[in-house]
Amino acid sequence: MSARIDGRSVEVHAGESILAAARRAGSQIPTLCWSAGLAPEGGCRICLVEEDGRLLGACHTRIEDGMQIVTASPRLHALRRGLLELQLAQRPAGAFRADPAGSEFERLLHAHGLAPGPATAPLPPPDASHPFLRFDRSRCIVCRRCLHACDEIQGQFVYGVEGRGGDARLVFGASERFSESGCVACGACVDRCPTGALADVDRAAIDTQERRIRSTCGYCGVGCQVEIRVDGERVLAIDGAQDASVNHGHLCLKGRYAHGWRGSPDRLTRPLLRTGDRFEAVSWQEAVGFAAGRLRELRERHGPQALGLLTSSRSTNEAAYLLQKLFRAVLGSNNVDCCARVCHSSTADALRLATGAGAASACYDDIEAAQRIVVAGANPTEAHPVVGTRLKQAALRGAALLVIDPRRIELADFATLHLAPRPGTNVPLFQAIARRLRDTGRLDRGYLSARCEDPEAYLRSLDAVSIESAALATGVPRAQIERAADLLAEGPALFVSGLGLSELTQGVASVLGLVNLALLTGSIGRRGAGMLPLRGQNNVQGNADMGAMPDFATGYQPLGDPGLRARLLREWGSAPPATPGLTLPEMLAAARAGRLRGLWIQGEDVAQSDPHQIAVLEALDRLELLIVQEIFPTETTRRAHLVLPSAGWLEQEGTFTNAERRIQRVRAATRPPGEARPDQEAALDVAAALGAAWGRPTPAQVMDEIARVAPRLFGGVSHARLQQNGLQWPCPSADHPGTPVLHAESFMRGKARL
Repeated sequence: MSARIDGRSVEVHAGESILAAARRAGSQIPTLCWSAGLAPEGGCRICLVEEDGRLLGACHTRIEDGMQIVTASPRLHALRRGLLELQLAQRPAGAFRADPAGSEFERLLHAHGLAPGPATAPLPPPDASHPFLRFDRSRCIVCRRCLHACDEIQGQFVYGVEGRGGDARLVFGASERFSESGCVACGACVDRCPTGALADVDRAAIDTQERRIRSTCGYCGVGCQVEIRVDGERVLAIDGAQDASVNHGHLCLKGRYAHGWRGSPDRLTRPLLRTGDRFEAVSWQEAVGFAAGRLRELRERHGPQALGLLTSSRSTNEAAYLLQKLFRAVLGSNNVDCCARVCHSSTADALRLATGAGAASACYDDIEAAQRIVVAGANPTEAHPVVGTRLKQAALRGAALLVIDPRRIELADFATLHLAPRPGTNVPLFQAIARRLRDTGRLDRGYLSARCEDPEAYLRSLDAVSIESAALATGVPRAQIERAADLLAEGPALFVSGLGLSELTQGVASVLGLVNLALLTGSIGRRGAGMLPLRGQNNVQGNADMGAMPDFATGYQPLGDPGLRARLLREWGSAPPATPGLTLPEMLAAARAGRLRGLWIQGEDVAQSDPHQIAVLEALDRLELLIVQEIFPTETTRRAHLVLPSAGWLEQEGTFTNAERRIQRVRAATRPPGEARPDQEAALDVAAALGAAWGRPTPAQVMDEIARVAPRLFGGVSHARLQQNGLQWPCPSADHPGTPVLHAESFMRGKARL
């Protein structure tokens, strides 16, 4: 089937609009109310086209076989000019100008030969009550793009329209002040406003030529792709990358606006060496010499086990890899840990026990494909806003949403069912749901038989579970437990979980209970379903992947594995001890006991964030050497012997890995201030001072080494292959496309374990 647009033959795609087909054919039809990715409204009529004498709205009319479309003619030009004149007549004089470099609306005015007159009275000031956004009513043409963006992307429903015709105006719910609305400052409305009526504090400041750098957001584990607008060393604004699989151009408040830290006067800009009770600024040469000399001295006096390392989940994969390599290959210590193990070990251990891999089996795109979604122990709209909005929109489109949380979180308002168990009762709740699934016979028997070890043994164990007792223990009525089971019995589901499920004394058992429900319903290894544990910091997943754990090397390889040790001998020239090292709590206990003498902390404030603060401070104060890499002074840097100033995520090269196992590029938009350095450089400098012949590998070369050390997961990963949307591990070879769905054919442990 085909149609003709401006004389050119165009293949007809089912369900495609005339506007989309015209753009595909190279014809540009003007629009005002239409915006890519939003449902067409057809209100402004600027996109009118002719078809056999008829006038059709191109944005919402489907193209059909045999159509003869004209997108530009004197008639259409006159109609569009008249519509623009009507818009101008309803706005205050002087609100707009015809400007080929102005807003989208002003470019249309220029293209249609309209020249708005000057202001005849002072224009009302914009509403500047919002901390990040600005609204200029004099420039609002009520095109409703902002309304649709807020509803269809963020799901916040901030905007409305009151009045009709020329009296119509944009409103923020019941409030006259923007700041009193329900806006969460995602900026989606600003991105789509065609007139500049909606702007933000960053765009208002842009008055110069800019560069755009593609990178990955440095805040949470969602891993949104961003475009950073830079003038020299100034970050002007941050936008979402429109072609990004993770966020589709959307950002949250932090990702878009929280970049002012770069210019803070509190930034650490020079190495600081403690002298008595004071710090003295020193050169990098002196700082590196001090660090290497003291590490060597402590190792020689007390042995490698007297040294420990905590790597940062805020920094890059390459920096984490090099630091753990420094401690294992050069200093001979496996006392290596990170917050990924501290916070997420319950999830990782449970998933590893059940499936063979301690990471997500699903990806964010599964949210849109899911028919049923379970959110347990997570509050995504607050902690992971971009994923939270995708979950909210899935529920609004009709996906069944089961929220399991003692609190009534925002997603509970959109849920099919909200279960509110008493804190600490996840295990009996999940077992009761499993019992109901078994008793009703609504299990995926084919999946269990083909893909799970001895499922009957687990099903028999449910004889000991009483749904009535579970209802009493959890505070969840029996009818709700049964309804939740019946909802899950309808087919595979996507299970989204967070630290509210895992940071408990029974965290492993809680996650195992959730995994059991996924296996009983045949959910793992299928599109639109599976396990999707959310991660907190931007590189929690990658930090663990790189081997910043006491019992695993890079790629979760056991330290005693012969293949690993052979590769490390080839790559590093030495292999670390086969015996696992100490976890962070064990290192702090060893420091209090005088067994751990030196600790290198990269980007973690353990004095402020770790439990048992008095014991933590005692441990830090007893150390003979505390090296801290940081961006700002913290409670931990105040106790350091040496402070190394670091670069932030806007200032260094490398990669982050998000919660869906997606490895993505991080690109420096600016230089770090003063003498602050990217994290991997400190590791390379100290390694060289200790005699290591590593040279000065670039982040790309470090990633190539990671691929050789852990080929099963990263063999096909390189910076050259991570240009746009990155790759999801496992990616074992250079021609492998990455793995969006883990365990699709078989589980990494063979068969899954209930």
